Amino acid sequence: MPKNLKQYGQARATNMQGQQPARMDGFVNIGPALVRSPVTQLFGRPYPIQFRTQGALDAWAHALGNTGLWPLWQAPGTLCWQIRREILRQLECTRSSSSLVAQISDEDCLRLAFQVSTNLKYHLSEGTVIEATAALETLLANSDVDLSLPMSMVAPPYRAQYLRFGEVAKRYLKVPDPQSPDHCFGGVFCFLTRHASSGDPEEKCWTLELVFISKRQDSYGGHVSLLGETDRGDLTVGEWLAEILGNVKAADESEIHRSMHAAVGYVVRVFLYMALKQARVTPHCEYDEALRRAAGLGERKRAKLLQRAASLYDGILVGPEALSPGVSEGAAGNGVTPHWRRGHFRMQPFGIGNQQRKLIFVAPTLIHAEQLQGDVPAPKSYRAGAAVVSTT
Repeated sequence: MPKNLKQYGQARATNMQGQQPARMDGFVNIGPALVRSPVTQLFGRPYPIQFRTQGALDAWAHALGNTGLWPLWQAPGTLCWQIRREILRQLECTRSSSSLVAQISDEDCLRLAFQVSTNLKYHLSEGTVIEATAALETLLANSDVDLSLPMSMVAPPYRAQYLRFGEVAKRYLKVPDPQSPDHCFGGVFCFLTRHASSGDPEEKCWTLELVFISKRQDSYGGHVSLLGETDRGDLTVGEWLAEILGNVKAADESEIHRSMHAAVGYVVRVFLYMALKQARVTPHCEYDEALRRAAGLGERKRAKLLQRAASLYDGILVGPEALSPGVSEGAAGNGVTPHWRRGHFRMQPFGIGNQQRKLIFVAPTLIHAEQLQGDVPAPKSYRAGAAVVSTT
């Protein structure tokens, strides 16, 4: 992916220097934690769950748990990029005393810092895995967003979440790298943080950080990181996307804008759906339940149960189990080939004199579904957007 996007991310972080938490004066031995941190194979697990399963979270807690950094990173107002800056500083300090770190290139250090910071931010914020049903992914991939919607409506339900993409979403969302056609986005970290403004420490603002994780088959492939403030007055979804994308300078801006427009637009639609009253959200707590069962067992049985529970995780499943007949089929004139009539999110007037507004979702319709004998037609690409601040 274009390297100058990394420079934009670093420049934006520098502009937000006033928000940087106090850092440690010295450095600690993070070598054992670094060894466990790189995620190469996912083994069918969500990315942050594999990070935890391979012992990386415990290793970092052992290295930094007794330092001032750990509670600082747990604070609600700490941004993910602030954790990343301190990890990069620790890596630089360790280079002179560790042959292991000295062998790591600058590019690999940055990649490692991204992996560690996103996973630590997720786990220290008690993050949740969000998965959409195949039915919902099909609906959202064939729907659009009214770009005049206020950005304040795009609010992730938790401080930290990992939105894991299913097969439908992975076919729809494209990684902006023509040299990696076999890569796809496997999911995205979403961090919504209320923190002190860079211009006025007394003023609070909200920043949405999105870190898309790409993969090749079951292997980690890289990331695309984006961020932007979300609550400046009457800022609309369209204005937010345009402002963030306007800062991207790359050799092929159109390809990057098109890919990330679709990716961020899809994430926006997931959160808009979750904000609907009729949204179907089903929690599952297999990991917590396994820990509760293990607490009452003997040492040997507890160890076996915890080993089996390593791949479990808590999360929520969003969306209907299947497409309703009214969505999957529609009428059209003779001679029209099967296609999607796209759905959309928009504000609906209601109340006395239609003075009030509420968010509604008009579902897409598959026209002439009865003619299909194989896969449903793929949705057309529509631009939707976001701010690319760095990629690897």
